[in-house]
Amino acid sequence: MKILVTAPDYYPKEILSELEPFGHVDSKKLSREELMKIIGNYDAILARIEIKFDRELLEKADNLKAIATATTGTDHIDLEYAKERGIKVISAPGANAIATAEHTFGMILSLVRNIPWGFESIKNFEYKRSEFLGSELNGKTIGIIGFGRIGCQVGRYAKTFGMKILTYDPYINENLARDIGAEIVPLDKLLKDSDIISIHAFASPENENMISNEQFSKMKKTAFLINVSRGSLVDEDALIDALKTNKIQGAALDVLKEEPPSRSNNLIDYAKRSNNLIITPHLGGSTKESVYNAAKEVVQKVKEILIKQ
Repeated sequence: MKILVTAPDYYPKEILSELEPFGHVDSKKLSREELMKIIGNYDAILARIEIKFDRELLEKADNLKAIATATTGTDHIDLEYAKERGIKVISAPGANAIATAEHTFGMILSLVRNIPWGFESIKNFEYKRSEFLGSELNGKTIGIIGFGRIGCQVGRYAKTFGMKILTYDPYINENLARDIGAEIVPLDKLLKDSDIISIHAFASPENENMISNEQFSKMKKTAFLINVSRGSLVDEDALIDALKTNKIQGAALDVLKEEPPSRSNNLIDYAKRSNNLIITPHLGGSTKESVYNAAKEVVQKVKEILIKQ
């Protein structure tokens, strides 16, 4: 067997050593173009989201039996074509739920308490306390779009902050929502009544730009939008307009439509000139613990597949 690891930074060597009895393991960063040339040589690939495994790439994967991604989402893989080719797709749902939920609240607190801009100010030896007056979370309403593993964990944290929890999810576990104390509501009501709106939905063609001009027009002018899910869920031009025209008070994004972003990215350009938009480079699920746990989970699943070959 030949096994390729395209994201070596996210697969610890001691975990990868478990695959050595099955064959040769190559661990190296590759561009898409480099992978196109050699993918046909491998039986299994362990990746993350850096490379898109679309039909064009998978057509060259003559021997591939499994793609493993140490992530919750699999939107960077053409699942239908992989299935057609008999390629197993492995992921690690839930392995980064704690990390992503914690990052969500880090973003929320940074935004509502003006932490990034206060820090920038103090680095210039300014001490403008009143300029960075923030808001408390206690007593506020958080609307959680998508109440899976991550959304539920965000709800648990929100509860400890004394927040009221609204959620919208067509596939929701109603018993779990009740246990956490979340009220299940239609999306329009969530948008209208929430002080914080946090997105934890899956990326899909149906969900593309699910937050756009129409949705921003329904939000409170004092609302904050958080997206640590996928960039495709938010219409970025509509978000910039909403921030510029004070349709909402602020936003924090851990994901963008274009990753990594180009130097002409409009959101980053806006963030440089404003004090109401925070952007981080897709850090939500990236902690030492979550990276280790996700890698361990997918490697175990790959082993099970290779054992059967």
